Formats: sequence, structure tokens, C-alpha cells
Amino acid sequence: MTARAQKIAKTANSSSYASYHVPQLSQQLDKHGRQMIAYPCKINLLKHAVVCLKRQSQADGSRSLASFGITGTGNIDPREVTQMCVIWCAESARPFSVFEDPSLKSLLHPMVVKNLPHCQLLSKSIHQLYTTLTSLNMIDIQSHTGAMYLGVNSWQSPNRFDILGVLIYRLCNGDDGKPHFEAMPLDFVKLSQSHTGEYLAEAVQLIVEKFEIENKICGIVSNNTSNNMVMINELKKLKWPNFKGEAQWICCFAHVLNLIAKAILRPFGPERSSKFGTKNLGDKFQDMSDSETDDGEEDAAKQIALYRRSKDLSDSGDAEENSTNIFADVANVTDEDELDLDNIDDVSNEDKDNQYTSKKFQQTLAKFRSIARKLYKSPNLKSLFIEMCEEKNYVATRWNSTLVQLKGIFRCHAAIYEWQRDKKYGIARASQISNTDIKLANNLVAVLQLFFNITLQVSTGGSARLSHVVVFIDQITEHLSTIILQKKFTPALRNACQAGVKLTNKYYTLTDCLPLYQIAMILHPLFKDQYFEVAGWSQEWIDKAIRLTRELWVSKYKPQEEVSASPAVTIAPPQTGFISQLGAALAACAINSPSDPINNWLAGDIILDQLNPVNDVEWWLKQ
Repeated sequence: MTARAQKIAKTANSSSYASYHVPQLSQQLDKHGRQMIAYPCKINLLKHAVVCLKRQSQADGSRSLASFGITGTGNIDPREVTQMCVIWCAESARPFSVFEDPSLKSLLHPMVVKNLPHCQLLSKSIHQLYTTLTSLNMIDIQSHTGAMYLGVNSWQSPNRFDILGVLIYRLCNGDDGKPHFEAMPLDFVKLSQSHTGEYLAEAVQLIVEKFEIENKICGIVSNNTSNNMVMINELKKLKWPNFKGEAQWICCFAHVLNLIAKAILRPFGPERSSKFGTKNLGDKFQDMSDSETDDGEEDAAKQIALYRRSKDLSDSGDAEENSTNIFADVANVTDEDELDLDNIDDVSNEDKDNQYTSKKFQQTLAKFRSIARKLYKSPNLKSLFIEMCEEKNYVATRWNSTLVQLKGIFRCHAAIYEWQRDKKYGIARASQISNTDIKLANNLVAVLQLFFNITLQVSTGGSARLSHVVVFIDQITEHLSTIILQKKFTPALRNACQAGVKLTNKYYTLTDCLPLYQIAMILHPLFKDQYFEVAGWSQEWIDKAIRLTRELWVSKYKPQEEVSASPAVTIAPPQTGFISQLGAALAACAINSPSDPINNWLAGDIILDQLNPVNDVEWWLKQ
């Protein structure tokens, strides 16, 4: 074979053989184990082959993660670094100077560190991103044909800026074609003045007119503070086509739940210190627990207390008071309102023989906070029964944390009994709990559990309905009224439930007066007007709800009648006898027939989905 290859190379006409020496037998073997024929190159290609072999050997010595099949972000594009930094700062509200931190740079890839944007570029890029997204949202919103509702709320950011957030709620079709409720942020405005109703109305007006949706707003959702009521009245003056003021103001029911639960717990909370600096027993328990810890930190409830300016929480507007305005009466019940025994009817008297009174309630809750705080701060103590207890920090402004704390105390009370008597890790005798305290915890859990369940339901995105609010309030009223009538609960707890019922009845007036709630109940396939009858509404209120529903149908949904040329009227000769009487009877039956669609709807039975409650929105969309 070698001789044949040499003969071909010598006699070949191709000029390519001129670049190679005479073929020779190589030491390299083919796949069959035979020696291969090599054509040595006369020019510099051999040098290039040596360089490639050298690079290959170096790569074998230091291989990358990708060569082992481990894939990550891939190659870093310097043009994407600025975009990712902008999104990271905007979504998490981080300061622009965070990229100047040397510790952060040490964690980043060298390519990222090399292309980190400056503060000025970050600010400019965020404005460009905001403008782009706003334009896209504006196109999407303006193409929407259904009703929209505004959600308005203000809060304070961690860096002490007052922010007003505005959202829209609407019914959209998802990617799968199924309808779903969507809550989309419209805009956020930094508030620079006192939160008066007039100032808030101006901010909301600017946002709505910016997106050109004033013709589509059918209602506004907010909490029931007095400045929000003034804001609603100011927005009514703008005469938006589908917004009529207080009749379409929807109060946030989660906020109402929070107020009712806090009204129940308020008599059992720590009392304010007197002017002379004396402390109540609950404060003494708190100080006693603090003295038992080694870190000397302040009370956790004080550490997390939000900075709130009282002048921003009150409405400084000069709105006129109207004694007949129910909304004004309800709006006066804010977070700072207190219901004492003088405001409650049929107060149960607390005797000395009662197992626990309001004072004992305060002492017991102070004990629970003391135990929870020590469990939170002592690693050695937590290790004793970490399998039995979850660490839950107490938050003074959140009643649901109190519920979780009470359930944890009740679940682990056997371990707490044994632990509090321990000489090394135990607590002072004044803070130790007894069977009476555990019974109190169990009773409070029975009171607050319903509020917790309803809060979870209304906090789930897309699940809250106006028709549910009426049912929830009826459930709360029945729940608290049942506890008030049961003698097994002490007068202190029954009086606290009286305060909850009184506050619940105040907010029930909102559902009685708002047409949206009544129409939602009438049009619900499971309720119609039958729920009002079962709930004991007066016939006058039921007739009003039906009338409002009919007015809405006539103004928004009634099909337009086609106008056609009237045919020539021919006068028939009068008929007498039996035939004429039969014709008159048929005409009378036609007049009295239930042709009104609202009457037909109410005359039908309630609708179920195989004995299960039907989804009202999905049911109506299928019709």
C-alpha cells in the first residue's frame, strides 16, 4: 500500500501533491488496527497542528464546568448587566448606592463588576423602564371593554416616604381562555402633604386621567377612614360617567375584620401608663420578662412599631357633618376609636367569684407574651422542646399573631408546665401559667378562629366577592351573639364580644346602604332574594334591592329594541259572544304573565353545582 501511494503521488497530475513529501508509513493506527499512510507537509501547516495540540492538552488540564455538563447562566452579556441591576433595584426598593458596596462586588462575577452602572444611569434607566411599561399598560387598559374598579391605599415605606398606591380590578381572560380577576398596579405617587381627602382626590384624579380610564371606573375600594370619605365626595364632583360617589364606595372588608378583632382584644391589652408614670400589672410582667433576658433588648413590640404621624392619620378637611349620613357615622370608627363599657348595651357584671376578669385576662396575655419572648430569645430554651413548638414573635399591631401565639401555648402547655418549673431555664413565678390561663387561651381561640378563617379567604387573590361580605358579617354576628348568650364564658369575654357586635353592626349599615352589595346578592345564583328573607330583612329593604337590580339591568344590560316601520292599522269589526270573551281573557293573561326578566330570575330556584355552591361569575359568563 505504501508503494502504491508513493507511485500515485509521483505520477499524479494534481498540484496539491507538490505541497507534501513522499508518503510514508505512519505509526498511527486506524480503527482496524492497521498502520495509516502519512503525507508529511512541506509548508507551515505542521506548526499550526502543534499549536492546536498544545491548546487541547491545556484544556484537558483545566476544564470548565460547562465541559462537565453543568450549565448556569451561560456567558454574561455586558449589555444585560444594566437591565438586571435596574430590575433588581426597582423590584426590591434598594438604594442606587448599593452597587458601591465592596462586599457586594466581591460576590459578583468580574464581568458584572466591570459593567456595573452608576447611580445616575440607574435612575435614568428606571424612568425609561417605567415609561415603557406605562405605555404598554395604557394600551392594554384602554382596549379593555368591561368595568373597572380602583383600589386606593397609602402606606409609609421603610425610608419614611408616604406612598399612595392605585390599582385597578377587572375581569380578564387568561392564557387558557378562562376568566379570572386581575389586580394590576396603575401608579404610585409620593405624598408630600397632609393626607387630606382633597389632596388624595387630586392624586387619584391625576392617575386616572393619565391612563384615560375615567369613563370605565365603576367603583373605588379603600378603607373607611374619614379622609377617604372626603376623597370620594371630591371625586364625585368630577362627574365620571359610571361613578356616582358614596353609592359606589366599597370599604375594604379585611380592614373591617381587623377593626372588629382588635375591638374584642382591646380590653385585654396592656393599659396605657398613667401621667404619674405608674405601670399596670401587664407592664410589670413585660419588665420582669425583659430583666430575665441577657441581651437587654427592648420589647419586640416596640422595635417593630411603625412610625406614624398623627397629623397624617386625621382628616384636616372642612367637610360638613351630616347627622343623617350613615357613611359619616361609620367612618368615625377608626383604628384609634375605643369602645368602653359605657358604649355597650346589656353589659355582663364581673363578680369577684368569676374565674377570670378583664384584669386577669390582661395578666394572662402578659404571661403568654413573656413566655413567647423568652422562647424567642433563648437558644438553650428552644432546644429543649423545639420539636413541639414553633417560634412565633409577638406583634402588637396584628391580632392574628396573638391567635397563633395562643394556639401554640395551648398545643404545648404540657411542655410549658414542666419547663417553667425548671430551676435553670424556668421563669419567675408571677409569669408562670396555670390551668385557668390555658382555659382562657382556648376560649380566645374559639372567638378569634372565625376571623382568621375569613381573613384568609378574603386575602386570597380573585376569591373575594361583594356577595360574600354580607354572609361573612352575618356569620360574625351570629358567632359573637352565640358566645354572648353562653354562660360558660365569663362576663369579661362576653363584654368583649359585645364590643365586637356593636362594631359589626356599624359596618353592617354599609351593606344595607350600598347598592352594589344588594345587587350582588340578588344576582347570585345561590342567594337571590331568598337569602334576605332568611336573614330577616324587612320587605321594604328587599323591594329596594330588587328595584336597584332592575334599574341596573335597564340602564346597562337591557337589549335595545329595534325600531321598525309600524304597519297600517286595520280596524276590525267588534265581536260579541263567547269568542269575544275568550279573546279578552287571553289578552289579560298576556298582560299578567311574568315577562320581566328580573321577576323570572327571582321566581326560579336557587342554582347549585351538584349540591355544591356555584361560582357566580363563571355561571353568568356561561349564560
